[in-house]
Amino acid sequence: MKDKTIEPLVGIIKTTGYPIALTYMRTKIYHVNPKVKHYRLPKPCIVMSNHTSLWDHPLYMRVFYFRTIHWLMGEVLFQKSKFFSWFLYSIGGIYVDREAHNFACIRTALKLLDKGKTVGVFPQGRLPVDGKPFPFMPGITMLALRTDAPIVPVYTDGNYGFGKHVHVMIGEEIHIRDYTDMKVPSGDEVRRLTKILEEKTFELKDELEKRLKSERK
Repeated sequence: MKDKTIEPLVGIIKTTGYPIALTYMRTKIYHVNPKVKHYRLPKPCIVMSNHTSLWDHPLYMRVFYFRTIHWLMGEVLFQKSKFFSWFLYSIGGIYVDREAHNFACIRTALKLLDKGKTVGVFPQGRLPVDGKPFPFMPGITMLALRTDAPIVPVYTDGNYGFGKHVHVMIGEEIHIRDYTDMKVPSGDEVRRLTKILEEKTFELKDELEKRLKSERK
């Protein structure tokens, strides 16, 4: 079952979890293009975000309320308990065995994108340690190259907590083929493209901080 994903409970979870989200996850959403008020994800697409907390998963269930995002999730989450593993599959989670280095998760993601679905990736792969984030890994670049699906970059400040607002900046779509002339990019080219995706994600951080500073004046 590790290469499969099911999603029968997404609607129920989003509905029943909404009151919790209103108290612990009060969300303010911004767009790089200030003219955009209501953004609709393209089909198919890859949602790319920095990773601050386990709360990032439910955050994006709320931000993109009307779309099921199939997030790649590390094996450690599925190992907590059989019930929690079933729950993760039920909300569309894709099992990633980071130690085995197999490609079952990529096959699952490719199948979903071929069906016009939305796949979510935290390219850092792990939560920050001592406040220091990990660099982006090339899996998202390879996925985008294989499918030509647009990447929607998103940044969150991870400001979770009662009485707080967590802020989200949504960027404009990225088409990875616009950044390379290679039909079959080399390893060095994939790493270069991955660095571009990382830079574009953290450009959203700079823009978000600028907007928040402007609001405080």
